[in-house]
Amino acid sequence: MNRNKFLTIDELRNGAEKRIPKLAFDYLDGGAGTELNIHRNRSGFSKITLQPEYLRDVTKRSQKVTLFGHTYDSPIGVSPVGLANLIWPNADVTLATMAKKRNIPYILSAVGTSTIEKISNIAPEQAWFQLYVPGDEKICFDLIERAKNSGIKVLVLTVDIPEPSIRLRDLRNNFTLPFKMTPNVIIDIARKPRWAFSTLKNGIPRFENMVTYMQEVEDKKSLNAAQVLQTSGGLSEDLVQRIRDSWNDTFVIKGILSPNSAQAAIRIGADGIIVSNHGGRQLDSAPSSIEALERISKTVKPKLSIMLDSGIRCGNDIIKGFALGAKFTFSGRSFMFGLGAMGEPGAEYVLDLITAEVDKTLAQIGCKDIAELNNNYIW
Repeated sequence: MNRNKFLTIDELRNGAEKRIPKLAFDYLDGGAGTELNIHRNRSGFSKITLQPEYLRDVTKRSQKVTLFGHTYDSPIGVSPVGLANLIWPNADVTLATMAKKRNIPYILSAVGTSTIEKISNIAPEQAWFQLYVPGDEKICFDLIERAKNSGIKVLVLTVDIPEPSIRLRDLRNNFTLPFKMTPNVIIDIARKPRWAFSTLKNGIPRFENMVTYMQEVEDKKSLNAAQVLQTSGGLSEDLVQRIRDSWNDTFVIKGILSPNSAQAAIRIGADGIIVSNHGGRQLDSAPSSIEALERISKTVKPKLSIMLDSGIRCGNDIIKGFALGAKFTFSGRSFMFGLGAMGEPGAEYVLDLITAEVDKTLAQIGCKDIAELNNNYIW
């Protein structure tokens, strides 16, 4: 694969669209409602200008980050992506293997397509586990025990799905699992032979962590059942406190978009939060992640570790996030676009693209260590 064919994440996205069936690509690429929040995430970053500083020695630069007692080699990790193996076969394992090799965190989704146990075995120091809380609490606490027994050190509780969102692309595609093999779907898959043959080789993806619980929900279709197991309108501060009390290691809350919610995370005893709007997949009218970060960091930093997710597509985005108070960043779609466009090598290629730009940007703004970034580097 000629790497010069893909010089940006947007170019990788376009390459992935050509190799992945429309049903799967739209599931990854789409968002809630009219998808304004996806565009708002990108425009939020574009509105921020960096402040270059020269007359400084920046010949030696570092983008290592120490977080929760572990020093990672890069300032970006892999966000949880549900149904990753549907987007590109064996994606979970590929990303976890890359995370171990390159020493960055990889967050396995509870509705991922590989088990907690398998991913933890692949990347014991880098694997985190992302938890949803369904209406049936015993499933949540069972998953917590499995994560503990697997050796997971960081539990990431996602709190921004009180109800499933309306995703128009999925509705228009009549997206279900397994696929409804209509003539249009069959033709589309036939036009994507690499995806089709690789999927055939690796097996039809399923929600490996949730499959044992799906018998307990009324709708037996795997996609609908999984959505039920992600959703809880009763995720109160008291319930999250009980979850925190049951976990004796690092506890992170993902999906925080306001100072009030961040203050609640502090009361609960979270070690960190991920400022995130679920990649624009939940509330079309939500603020961009970078706009929310600026408000939140002014309120709660340094009471807990603040991380950023949603909309990150390049190294400049990471620099802006760190300058506005983030201690770490994550992206899900970027890595999945890389896999979709290039196959297995695409995951590491995305990391190379992003970290190269982080390094060059640090030099341009006169900062030799990413940990030293602050709002003095914002114009």
